[in-house]
Amino acid sequence: MSGRRRIVDMLEWTTWGKEFCGEDLEAISRYMSIQTYDKGQRIVEQGEVSRHMAFIIEGQVDIVKQSSDTLEKVVVTLKAGTHFGEMAFIDSQPRSASVFAGSDVTLLWMSAENFERILEEHPQIGITMLKLIARLLSQRLRMTTGRLAYLRT
Repeated sequence: MSGRRRIVDMLEWTTWGKEFCGEDLEAISRYMSIQTYDKGQRIVEQGEVSRHMAFIIEGQVDIVKQSSDTLEKVVVTLKAGTHFGEMAFIDSQPRSASVFAGSDVTLLWMSAENFERILEEHPQIGITMLKLIARLLSQRLRMTTGRLAYLRT
């Protein structure tokens, strides 16, 4: 199996895979790379500036927030099929949390530069991707707002 076909097959399995036809997934795959990490390895550091989004293909990752007193807390564990990094991917701000491999992990990475190329070369695919990111951010904001409302009562 070619590397590109392998990426298409991996991407097809994610939550985004069902949003695109095979031809679109083939186009998107041209802008992605595969990376593997060992359990416990730091993938992203809180505060660093990097504009990449990752799709978890195998394994799981822990999203860890460091507080001002240097204590670290696992905010959420994300499993295969999901993704992370869309905030820094979109707004170019420093990473809001660290990410550690909770197990051996395989990720598909997309840089913001490559996403901009998708927008230029495949605008309809890019628009669909932006809508998916907006929907995800909206869902996460609703969950956070719900948690805050619960804490205030």
